[in-house]
Amino acid sequence: MEEWGEPGPADVAYQSQAQAGGFGHTLASLVKFLDLPNGARVLDVGTGPGLVVRLLGERMALVVGVDASAEMLRHARSLSAPGACAPFVAGDALRLPFADASFDAAVATNLLFLLPDPRAGLRELARVTRPGGLAGWLNPSDALSRAAAAEFCDGRGMTGFPRFSLINYARIAEGHHRFSGEAWAELARDAGLADVVTEGRGGGLMTIGKGIVTHG
Repeated sequence: MEEWGEPGPADVAYQSQAQAGGFGHTLASLVKFLDLPNGARVLDVGTGPGLVVRLLGERMALVVGVDASAEMLRHARSLSAPGACAPFVAGDALRLPFADASFDAAVATNLLFLLPDPRAGLRELARVTRPGGLAGWLNPSDALSRAAAAEFCDGRGMTGFPRFSLINYARIAEGHHRFSGEAWAELARDAGLADVVTEGRGGGLMTIGKGIVTHG
């Protein structure tokens, strides 16, 4: 989505296809990077079609997906396995409908860069996470642009929807926040996270990160 708000059917279809394609591998890489222990309680903020929730699956004690879009939530529920108990709930990323320290971990993928104040979004992730828990994120890096995305696709022979998806992602990113890994780390430290680690993905066009929540 280009804005944090209600998507139409085309936006839902686009996000679902993007997560099912190459970007799904990036989300799987993020889940591996987070290295969450079995039995954790996890919040996925800006869940979209809910792929992170499904990737975490039964290893966690609880995985909650939250999104501002009722249409995205309906789609996420429709993609859940029959009998799956992972809840999807409506909520604003800057005013999450959960008490302080409700989760062992909170993650936001392709969301913080869209917010007017990404630091505030990180603080909200930290607020709902217990002291010693983990906050994680994935966002475009400062290297991402339409030209850089096209060059990346050309170098890897990417065509069709995967190419369209990455270049469209770059188009959205150009109108929002694009920070280096260290800049994201600094925002995370300002938001109350410690031991912050960031890594590049997609040839450095995306940044993933995580940090330990220190409030309490």
